[in-house]
Formats: sequence, structure tokens, C-alpha cells
Amino acid sequence: MYGYFLCTLLCGLIGRHLRKRGFQKSISQGVLALGAGCFMAGVLWQADTNSKTQDRIVRNPPGQGQEEKDYLVNAEGILEQYPMKIQVEERKLTKKQRQECLEKAKQELDEVAAGGNVSLEQVQQSLYLPETLQEGAVEAEYGFSDYEVFDSEGNLLGELMKPVLVEVTAELACQEERCLYSFFVRAVPREKSQQEVFADKLEGLLRQENGKTDAEYLLLPGELEGKSLSWEEQKENRSFIGVFLGLAGGAGIVLAEKEKKKKKDMERSRQMMLDYPEIVSTLSLLLGAGMNLTYAWEKIAADYQMKRKSQEIESREAYDEMVTTVHEIQEGAGELQAFENFGKRCGISAYRKLSSLIVQNIRRGAKGMQRLLEEEEREAFEQRKAIARKAGEEASTKLLLPMGMMLVIVLVILLVPAGLAIQV
Repeated sequence: MYGYFLCTLLCGLIGRHLRKRGFQKSISQGVLALGAGCFMAGVLWQADTNSKTQDRIVRNPPGQGQEEKDYLVNAEGILEQYPMKIQVEERKLTKKQRQECLEKAKQELDEVAAGGNVSLEQVQQSLYLPETLQEGAVEAEYGFSDYEVFDSEGNLLGELMKPVLVEVTAELACQEERCLYSFFVRAVPREKSQQEVFADKLEGLLRQENGKTDAEYLLLPGELEGKSLSWEEQKENRSFIGVFLGLAGGAGIVLAEKEKKKKKDMERSRQMMLDYPEIVSTLSLLLGAGMNLTYAWEKIAADYQMKRKSQEIESREAYDEMVTTVHEIQEGAGELQAFENFGKRCGISAYRKLSSLIVQNIRRGAKGMQRLLEEEEREAFEQRKAIARKAGEEASTKLLLPMGMMLVIVLVILLVPAGLAIQV
């Protein structure tokens, strides 16, 4: 055990030294964790080795219930470390002990039943009636002679107008021994505060005024016992509703904007992926015709701008990014930087791959670029087929609900007349 403790202490010192020497925090923490693990292993090993052969099991005291224990039993030549579960019943008391326990439970109940009250002769609030006494050895159930004063749990009901004497009966059980114990409590009206007394008098005055039903108005008293009174109608404070609606509206706007941006980004990505095979195919075709990559890029961008001016096509995100790249090159940004920026702005893996191919082509020369573009073109068309197939599946899924509704309508049209035609 001491060896494990020394190992833990040593690991702690090493971890602290490593931390001071500038090693990473994770390394020093790992050393400390190793030391803690060694110490825990020592504690567990010590606890395991302390177990020894037993010939008896201590029972739980009365009221603590039975206990289940796991043991390993050895029988010479038959059993070796055989696991067994043993149900150990709680200790039973003799008849004399049970009677003594019940008597002590009665005394304990006399002491605790008053709860927060001054005494059982002046009960102004609920009683304290425990379900168990004598540390669980005695169980108790209670009954009352007047359930209009106390409920089944000893809680005082309503306001009393005069003192009431109530008998409480407790059925006590200690194992097989049972007995009844009765005692009386005197419930008295609760002492009211000065504010409550004044409010009661004011309510009485209002009842008196309200009895004058022939008058057009209910006159609110302006004075009582020399105290001037002022009245103000209490209205429901709805300001929190406005705050809640404002917060909900703000949250709704934020969520709606996020959802709108998300849909816009998804639509942009879908549109760009649909245009990608065409862009790669056109680049490959122009390169095969002997055109320089930059000139081919500029030609595609120029053709797109002409069609946009003549309103032949709508705005396309991918082509707009190509036009931006041409403008960067014309402004002197450099072809490498312009094409790298193109991939970053698009933000889609396919366009980043195309940007990388173009940058590598500019750095190494034009050899093999057309072959790479042809391979990319084949992959792009396969991706476009997959996108179209997915769109078709989504469309068919959306049609399931209206088709199901139509099926229900058809069934109703067919079955209702047939049901009405059947004569019971």
C-alpha cells in the first residue's frame, strides 16, 4: 500500500517538474493521471486482499429490511470459488423486545407529533406523523375522528372558527406485534396578524355596503378605524406578454433568416453543380482546339456576359465567379492567385478541384491538362446524373401525400354508399 502511495507522489513530482520545464500541459496531466491510477489500484488491491474466509453474516437491525450478498464458496473436491447469492433476513425481535419497542414508539410519537406547533393542546398548523418510528423498527398508520379538520396525512384543513378536539389513532406494528395507540389534539383558530384582522374588518364593511343593492353605486369606504383608504383597480399586467412576443418574434426572424440563407446556399450549390459538367466540357473542347487555358476561360466568361446582356439566360453563380476571375486577372492580380480565389469563392469540392488542376497546369505547363479535364468531365456528368436521380426520388416522395389522400377519398366514395346500402 505504501509503495503505491510513493509511486503516486513520485508521479506528481515528475508532472510538476515537466510543467515547470515547459513541457506540454497534456503530458504533465497524463503523468499525474498515471499516478492517481496507481494509487487507486493500490486501494482496490488492498480492499480485495483484505477479504477473508467468514463463518457468519451480521443481520440488519429490525426495520432495515433484508440484504442480498454475493459470496464465493469452496467445497473440498466439489466446488471451487462457486458464486452464490445469499438473502440475509433482518434480525427478528423476541416478543418482549417487540413490546418494549412499541412502548418506546408511543413515547417517540408523543414527542414528535406536535411538529411545528407549541403543543398538542394548541395545534394551529399541520401535525408531524412519521410513517416509521424507532429507526424503522415500527411502522405506523393513522386515523382521525374528524376528517373535516385534518386530512389523512395530518394536514390542517381550512380556517377554524373555534377550538376542536380531535382523536388521533395510530396503529403501530413491530414485526408480528401490533397495537393501537390513541391521543387527543386540540386544534385552535390560527392567530391572525394585524394586517389580516384589519382586512377581515374591511371585508365585513364591504359586505355591508354591497347589501345596499338599491343604490346605483357600490360605495368604497374611505376610512376605517381612523385609517384613510385609497382604492385602485388591479389590472392584469400584460407587459410580460409583449416581452415574450417580442423575444419570440426576434427569434423567429433570426431563425427565418438562417433558414432562408440555408436554402439560398443549397440552391446555389445545386445550380453550380448542374453547371459544372458544361463548364469542364467547354474548357476541354477549347483546349483541344488549341486555345490557351486563360483565353478559353475568358471566352466562356465573355459568351456568358453576351447572353446575359441579350437576356437569353438568367444569372448563373458559377459563370459569375468565372467573370470575377477574369476581372481579377485584368486588374493584375496574377493568374495563379485569381484561379485560387475562384476555388475559394465557389466553396464546393468540385470547383476547388478544378481550381487546383488549373493552378497545377499553369505551374507545370499545358502537358496533360486536356486529359485531366476529360476525366473530370466524365466524373462531373456522373455526379450530374446522381443529382438528377436524387431530385427525382425527392419529387416522388413529395407525391406520396397527395396520392395517399386521393386513395382515402376513393375508399370513402366506394365504401360509404356500400355501407349505407346494407340493411341491418
